[in-house]
Amino acid sequence: MKHADKILRILAKQQGISMLGQFRKYPAWKILISTILSARANDKATIPVTKELFKKYKTLKQLANANPNIVKKIIKRTVYYNQKTKYILETAKIILKKYKGKVPEKMEELLTLPGVGYKVAGCVVVYAFNKPDAIPIDTHVAVIANRLGWTKETNPDKIMFDLMKKIPKKHWLMVNELFVVHGQTICIKRKPLCYKCPIVKYCKYKNKNLEA
Repeated sequence: MKHADKILRILAKQQGISMLGQFRKYPAWKILISTILSARANDKATIPVTKELFKKYKTLKQLANANPNIVKKIIKRTVYYNQKTKYILETAKIILKKYKGKVPEKMEELLTLPGVGYKVAGCVVVYAFNKPDAIPIDTHVAVIANRLGWTKETNPDKIMFDLMKKIPKKHWLMVNELFVVHGQTICIKRKPLCYKCPIVKYCKYKNKNLEA
């Protein structure tokens, strides 16, 4: 894909780190639970919730045995907290019982867990296991990929498979991180700051905001 290498090299120089970038030091189960909690919620809402949750439940076993009502109170600041409570408790139990406490590293196994779709599974393999087996797609990745003309798809799963066909595998580990940070700081969905974008000359977006 034309200019992909150059664009990613430029974005690699930007300042900032995503929520999952901050969580790389966490064990895999915490990255998995954090990503489930982040669904339809921004990092600003998710980070304090995950920190409070992991402060109370320091091990996967403690979380698996947690009182659902207490978990709900902790994660209530995120959207769909009732469903997410169910997902994270069921997932914790399955990992303990079926996988002996170890989060599976394969996409196909991760996708069988409650609350886990391609985005969550992709984030786990990339951020927890550093394996280039997917390109996780969130709102920022979807918006930027479309604005660059890298895809015309709108469904996140279709965008992922589209980008995986076009972007060299050597870049798969960095795409989500770079696009999330860029999307949070410059290529904002509602009103992008195109006038300060370092890759604006490669962008196909028609409604560029070129005035500060």
